[in-house]
Amino acid sequence: MPGKLRGIGGSLLIALGVTQLYSFVSAVMGYFRAEENKFIFVWNYWVLLGFGLALFIIGVSFIKKEKFWLAGIIITGCFILFQAFSVYYYQIRILADLEFQQPFEWSGTLLCIASILVLVLLFISPKFQAKEVETDQSWKTKWRYAAGFFSLLGGVTAVFTAIVIFKQLHSDNVKEGFLFTMPLDAYFACFMAIIFILMTVLTWRRISFILVGILMGAAFILLTNYLSVTNWINFAKDNLSITFGGNERQVFGLQFLMGSSAFLSGIFAYIAKK
Repeated sequence: MPGKLRGIGGSLLIALGVTQLYSFVSAVMGYFRAEENKFIFVWNYWVLLGFGLALFIIGVSFIKKEKFWLAGIIITGCFILFQAFSVYYYQIRILADLEFQQPFEWSGTLLCIASILVLVLLFISPKFQAKEVETDQSWKTKWRYAAGFFSLLGGVTAVFTAIVIFKQLHSDNVKEGFLFTMPLDAYFACFMAIIFILMTVLTWRRISFILVGILMGAAFILLTNYLSVTNWINFAKDNLSITFGGNERQVFGLQFLMGSSAFLSGIFAYIAKK
C-alpha cells in the first residue's frame, strides 16, 4: 500500500474523529450552560466520545503503520451504522411530528456519506502498489506553498472570528446579540488559529497528515454548520419573524471562510505530500 494513500486514509479517519470530539465537547458545554434539568446528557453523547477517540487514535496509528488497516475498516463500519441510526432515529423518524416544516439537519447525513466514502477508500487501498518516489519532486513545491497560504488565510480569519465573538459576548448591546453563536465557537476559532499557524509553518518544510486530518475535520464542521445555520436563518425569518444582527451574520461568513480555507489547505497538502 502506498504510504501517501495510507496517510490520506489515516488523516480522513482523524477528520471523522474530530467531528465527533467536537460534538461531544459541544454537548458538555451545553449541559453546563443549561438550567437545571433543562439538558439531558443522553447515552449517545458518550458514544460520540468513544468514536471520536477511537477514530483519531486509529487514524494516527494507520498513518504510521499499515497493520492498523483492518482496525480502521472495523471502526469506520461501526461508525457508519451508528451515524445512520442516529439520522433515522433523531431526525427522519420525527419529521411528521414537528409543528413546523423545519429545515432538515444535513450534517448527520453528509457525515454518514463521507464515512462511507472513507470506508471505500480503505477497502481499495491495498489494491494499489507502492511505487518508487520520483527523484524530482520540485513540482509539488507550489502546492505546498498554496496549502501554507490558505492556512495563513484561515489563521488570520480564525483570530478575527474569535475577537468578534468574544467582543459581542461581553457586550451589553442586546440588539446585536447572538442567537446561534456560542462561546464554543470562539474557543474553536482559537483552537483553529493554532492549527492553522502550525500548518502554515510546517508546510514550508513538510506536510503533516495529522494536521491535515484535523483541518479536514474542522472544514466539515464549519461548512456543514454554515449550511445548517443558513437554512435556519431563512426558516426563522419566514416562520418565526426572527431576524439576526449584523454581527452574527458576519460570524457566519467568517466561519465559512475558515472552513473553505481549511478544506483548500488540506486538498493542496494532499497533492504536495511526497
